[in-house]
Amino acid sequence: MTSWASSLKTRLRAAVWSLALLCLLPGSSFAQDWQLLQLSARSQHQGSKVWSGRFHGLNGTVYNATEFYQPTRPQFSASGLLALPRSRGLTWLVPISVDAGYSAKLYQARPLASLGFGAAVRLGPHSLVSFRVDNILVAGGKVSEQPCFDSFRRRFHCGSGLAWTEFETTRSAKRKSGGGAGQLGEPSLHAKWVHKFSF
Repeated sequence: MTSWASSLKTRLRAAVWSLALLCLLPGSSFAQDWQLLQLSARSQHQGSKVWSGRFHGLNGTVYNATEFYQPTRPQFSASGLLALPRSRGLTWLVPISVDAGYSAKLYQARPLASLGFGAAVRLGPHSLVSFRVDNILVAGGKVSEQPCFDSFRRRFHCGSGLAWTEFETTRSAKRKSGGGAGQLGEPSLHAKWVHKFSF
């Protein structure tokens, strides 16, 4: 990551924390002005992509290790969008999400919570433009995995079929991105333009 991108990310995080603290302080008028625009909850893990456990070996054989990636406890995740209307058609947006984590024999993901930041601006009586960045601040979500063993006691990754040493050195294993272990807590930009036609 370049230095300017790292600096921008640090400043965005500081801005989100500052806004959250100011708005959530007891007795703050901001705390009473917040509106919940969206809320969705599901009994699924959304904080990372769990391996399916099915892979093709070098000999072309399909292997099924799905039992090692089946959840051992209930799953839960939720996301929402908070809005703080201000003057002159400006509304601050704070996307939030939580995930209870994931636990299986060979794959564990810690609980995760994230905050984002954005704004919506009314351009006229029938049009609106909004920009927001989700997952600027992410707490938790660390993924840890364990290997399988073949008949010669060699370690390999049951989600991809790779030798364990090869899996550990891949970029996907180090950053927990791609493949099956991709963390969904990476920052993402959303832009929207809405125009309502009236007759």
